[in-house]
Amino acid sequence: MNFSRHKFAFALLFLAALSGATALNAQQSSSSTVQASTPATPAPVATTPLRKWFIEGAGGGSFGPGLANGKMIDPTYTGTGGGGIRLTRRLEIPGELSFYRSVLPSWVLQTAQQPGGHYTILTYSVDPTFYFSRGPRFGFFAVGGGGYSHVGTTFDKPIGTTINCSIYSGLGYTNFTNFCNGTITGSSYSSNQAMYNFGIGIEGRLYPNHREILFAQGRYIHMMTPANQLPGPGFALVSITGGLRW
Repeated sequence: MNFSRHKFAFALLFLAALSGATALNAQQSSSSTVQASTPATPAPVATTPLRKWFIEGAGGGSFGPGLANGKMIDPTYTGTGGGGIRLTRRLEIPGELSFYRSVLPSWVLQTAQQPGGHYTILTYSVDPTFYFSRGPRFGFFAVGGGGYSHVGTTFDKPIGTTINCSIYSGLGYTNFTNFCNGTITGSSYSSNQAMYNFGIGIEGRLYPNHREILFAQGRYIHMMTPANQLPGPGFALVSITGGLRW
C-alpha cells in the first residue's frame, strides 16, 4: 500500500515537471520571435572630430572712409590663405597671408595731381582665434593678431587711343582693331611696417561627418604707415571675407 502511494506521488511530480518545462520552452520561443521581428534602431551619424592641423582660404572685399574715389565699397578684391594648429577645440593659432587692392581715393589723386592710381597691401600675420561657442554644426569666434605689412602706392597715366597695340604686345593692353586703351605707371611708392587686426566671425559644417567648414568673418586691419608715405599715416580698412577651412 505504501509502495503504491510512492509510485502515485512520483508520477504526479513527473507530470508537473514536464508541464513546467513545456511552458518555459514556449515562452522562450515566443520572446525570441518578438525580438527577431523588432527592427534595430540605426545609430546616429557620428560627428567627425576636428584635425589638429588645418589649412584655409577666403576671398571678399574691403571698405573704409574715402576708399574707391568716395565710394564706400571697395570695387576690387581681398584674398587670404594660410594654415595653423588647433590647441584645443576652442583655441586655434593660424598663420595667414592676405592681399588687398583698391583704387586710390580722390583726395590723394588731387593732392598728387594724378589722373588715377591704386594701392596694394600684403600682410603676413599670426592671428589666434578663440571660439565662444563651437557645436557639432555651428560656431562663433573672435580673431585678432598682428605681423608685418607691405603697402605699395602706384600712380597711373592714361595712354592715347592712336597707339598701335602691336608695339605693346604681351603687356596686357586690350586690342581694339590695332588701337589700345590702357595705362602706364607714372610713379610708385612703398613702405614696410607693423600691422594688427581683430574681428569676429561665424562658421558652419554642412555635414557633421565631414571635416570641411565654411566661415565668414569681418576684420579691422590697421597698418602703421608713416606720416610722410602714401596712402597716409595709420592707414586702415575693414575687410569682409568668406571661405573654407579644412
